Amino acid sequence: MSRCLLVSNRLPLAYNEKAQDFSPSSGGLVSAIKGLDAKKVGYDFEWMGIMTDDVDSEKINELKKIPFGDLRCHPIVIPKEMYEIYYNSFCNNVIWPLFHYERSMVQQCDKGWECYQKVNELVADAIIQEANEDDTIWIHDFHFFLVPGFIKLKRPDLKVGFFLHIPFPSSEIFRELPQRKEILLSLIQCDLVGFHDLSYLTHFKSSLSRVLGGNTNLFNDRKWGVYPISIDSQHFVALTHATETDVFIKRYAEQKKGKKWILGVDRLDYIKGLILKLKSFEEFLRRYPEQKEKVQMVQIVIPSRTDVPEYQDLKQKVEQLVSSINGEFGTPTYMPIHYLFHSVSEFELSALYQLSEVMHIGSRRDGMNLVSLEYVVSQKERHPGTLLLSEFTGAHSTLSYAVSINLWNIEETAEKIKVALEQPEEQRRREMMSMQDFLTRYTSSEWARYYLRDLNRKAPPIQHVLSLTKDGTFPWMKDLKGKKILFFCDMDGTLAPISPYPSQVRIQQDTQELLKELSKTSTCQFVIVSGRDMDFLQHQFIDNNYKFPLADCHGAYSYTPETLEWSNLIPHDSTKWKEDILDILKLYTSRTPGSFIEDKGHAVTWHYRNSPPGFADFLANKLFIELEESLTSLPAQVSRGKKVIEVKSLHASKGFFVQQWLEKQEYQPDVIIALGDDTTDEDMFEYLQNKSEIAPFCIKVGDEKTQAKYFIKDQSTVKLFLENFIHSV
Repeated sequence: MSRCLLVSNRLPLAYNEKAQDFSPSSGGLVSAIKGLDAKKVGYDFEWMGIMTDDVDSEKINELKKIPFGDLRCHPIVIPKEMYEIYYNSFCNNVIWPLFHYERSMVQQCDKGWECYQKVNELVADAIIQEANEDDTIWIHDFHFFLVPGFIKLKRPDLKVGFFLHIPFPSSEIFRELPQRKEILLSLIQCDLVGFHDLSYLTHFKSSLSRVLGGNTNLFNDRKWGVYPISIDSQHFVALTHATETDVFIKRYAEQKKGKKWILGVDRLDYIKGLILKLKSFEEFLRRYPEQKEKVQMVQIVIPSRTDVPEYQDLKQKVEQLVSSINGEFGTPTYMPIHYLFHSVSEFELSALYQLSEVMHIGSRRDGMNLVSLEYVVSQKERHPGTLLLSEFTGAHSTLSYAVSINLWNIEETAEKIKVALEQPEEQRRREMMSMQDFLTRYTSSEWARYYLRDLNRKAPPIQHVLSLTKDGTFPWMKDLKGKKILFFCDMDGTLAPISPYPSQVRIQQDTQELLKELSKTSTCQFVIVSGRDMDFLQHQFIDNNYKFPLADCHGAYSYTPETLEWSNLIPHDSTKWKEDILDILKLYTSRTPGSFIEDKGHAVTWHYRNSPPGFADFLANKLFIELEESLTSLPAQVSRGKKVIEVKSLHASKGFFVQQWLEKQEYQPDVIIALGDDTTDEDMFEYLQNKSEIAPFCIKVGDEKTQAKYFIKDQSTVKLFLENFIHSV
């Protein structure tokens, strides 16, 4: 089996100073990965994570030999002082609160970001040193946002996936992060980015558009998807039958004495909504006084970051509220809330899952919340419970029959508590068993299998630089001699340098000479596919006696030398969108010095190359988003190029033109070449590589991300490319 290197902030084994030994770490990721069945997933897993240098080096070496299940551990040693700043000052004080919409808790620190960058770079270097060429790298969570970028910079050949275990916030929130651009530029280097929920993916794509600019199609050679994590279901089912669990069931059944239990199991964290949960239970008791003595909440709070003032304050508020509720509604024989501030064993937890009539998950925000899944799997068919689940958890999209709650609506949540407690047993059995059936099939192993399958199945094409040999030739061209070639070529930025104004675009004299020579080549049909309009191409090519077929406005019209006529390739009524779009463009032009509009018939382009860079880029981002929203129901699309934003008819596509050309022309080539520099050329590359019966040479001018398999350095290299091509054919 192939090897997969799992990379996370923590290793599954943590060093215990008192015991001078290693013990299993806690957390959802450790729980999920521990349950992976390597044979089902199809990988040999090894785990890489951080160990600080205050641990004795002999102990660290010992850790490498201790298996965690079937996993080997690879500690990455980081200086303790650097780690603490990276972890506390940036991961916990910036990323964690911001991504959970707790903006008031964010504490920016330059030193924190500096250490975050350094730790990510050290982790990337350790991965590169350990990884073999055919290994798969699977990076987990927000601690390592920058690691993919560092890896791909030095080892672009490695397969790198990233999975985010917390919510990805809306773009309005994410854009408040000063380091937003660096994080996104790293993530788009991944071969696959995974999220728990569709909303997180939607927010991510919106942030790409708003922060990096342009349509997310600019990044369509990268991939992302939704892969909700699961649990080791068999393990939790086995716990329900364990002898140790039965001991706790008997003990608690005696204490319960006929009362109905509402169970809460939460880590001490402001995202878990503990205060709102307690207030909703308080409201329930106030509305339904007859439920006193009959309903009790068992709230387990697992200690977390107890040395941090904000968490100390939260603990104090929770305990004060618990005391207040118990004081108001309690009796000598009844305590409304049984509060525990410590961890419990998995056997004790399984007993509580089975004994509780309601599981109350009230997170303000939660990436997934695996406790809700554990509760469902732990239910028995006889007397199952009901799950009360916050709509702000990732699990809300997975567990179809949970009773949905919005904790911010305390009154409604109080009513939902009553609904959950009074659900008929047959309904509870039917709905709970349905969710349980799903989770026994969709386990953590299936989660990993689906993710890793897509990571390796949908790999983007590998780009190769069209390099020169010592004599200045392109070696691959030696095979073109005597073959019939169809050559699609862009104009601006490819045959001619980009100019400040479209009217100034000129093909340089030496390139003109090459084109004249190329027009005499009988074995090559050279087709100009340009975004320029008909008049421009007429002046540049037809008036200068070039015998090339031409396509203007990305293929809206085509010209053939044989007929000496232009043909319309798209419907006449396809520009009804223009009037409204031009109004928007005129408004932005008036606000942006140096910008102007170019009307090409079936397309309109907004140029801002000559505008103040920072201000123009800011407005261009806003314009792009506004145009996307305006075109939702119109037969046009917006794209972004090099300092231009263009709206064009849906059929005015270079891909559509190439398709029509190949279908209608009698010329049957042996080789197809496509050369272009801009986002509009991606349509041409995509069609040729996915639909063409002949494997094409798609070549990008410039080293930007592209669907083309090859690229040459820049526009100045095109002349050398054409020289070699002419000599080769």
